[in-house]
Amino acid sequence: MGNAGDYLIALDDGHGLGTAGKRTPYIPSIGRKIRENEFNERVTIFLKMELERCGYRTLLTAPTDADTPLKTRTDAANSFGADALISNHFNAFDGKFDGSGNDPEGHSIHVYYNDSADRRLAEHIAKYLKQGTKQVYRGIIEQNLHMTREFNGPAVLVENGFMDNEREALLMINEDFQRETAREQALGVCDFFGVPYVAAGNPGNGGTTPISDVPGSGDVVGKRVESIYRGAEGLDFYSRPTFDDTYRVGILKYGYGFPTIVRTLKVEGADMYEVKNSRGYVFYVTASLKYVKVVGSG
Repeated sequence: MGNAGDYLIALDDGHGLGTAGKRTPYIPSIGRKIRENEFNERVTIFLKMELERCGYRTLLTAPTDADTPLKTRTDAANSFGADALISNHFNAFDGKFDGSGNDPEGHSIHVYYNDSADRRLAEHIAKYLKQGTKQVYRGIIEQNLHMTREFNGPAVLVENGFMDNEREALLMINEDFQRETAREQALGVCDFFGVPYVAAGNPGNGGTTPISDVPGSGDVVGKRVESIYRGAEGLDFYSRPTFDDTYRVGILKYGYGFPTIVRTLKVEGADMYEVKNSRGYVFYVTASLKYVKVVGSG
């Protein structure tokens, strides 16, 4: 059996929250359209939690709501030496609901041409996706996509259904489906690397505990924190209150940040912000004024 801690998995949620066109048609039953990234980000976060519980290290290639350029995503995954990459998407055909039996349906896994490592990873993930919510399995598709072409290792792009199929579109905001999809992908990753899967309820590996809250730091609570670091490699942020690279999950380029500071912690002798992104997910980033600034209100 392999050791999960030896592997870094790059996780990519396709597109940005406001990317034009990446949304369902209007759905009368919920009174709105669903943006593709509403699913992509959620399943990616759940996948991150699944993999970290199994002991893997993870890297978020697009940690903000912005539509991070594809090259920035693969450059980050390659520069951190990720051992595999999974990019989550939701497919579309003609952008309209044509009715039951007329709409496209099903999930597919996309790999680069003649890439045996991509295909092996896809086969392991497909094994479990086919066991979940009943969908048409459209197979493993070889395609010239940036994410699979430019990453220096096994990579797959998963189209988890069709946004212009009303039944599948509603799955996008179904948390049970999001969690199920993440679990199935994690099982496939574990098979691929020969690592035991750790089921929910097992705490897995714990992180470093913060020493204490920083007294008198309440004036920054609720405000935005933003990177002022201009280094090409970006500013690290973490899934736990620690500066240990094991729990590094992404980078912030200059001007990017998190909308809400929750509190300031003293961690390993330095100040650190506990922050939330726009969806309420919690991360940790340095509070050093050399690297970040606090601006306005969240």
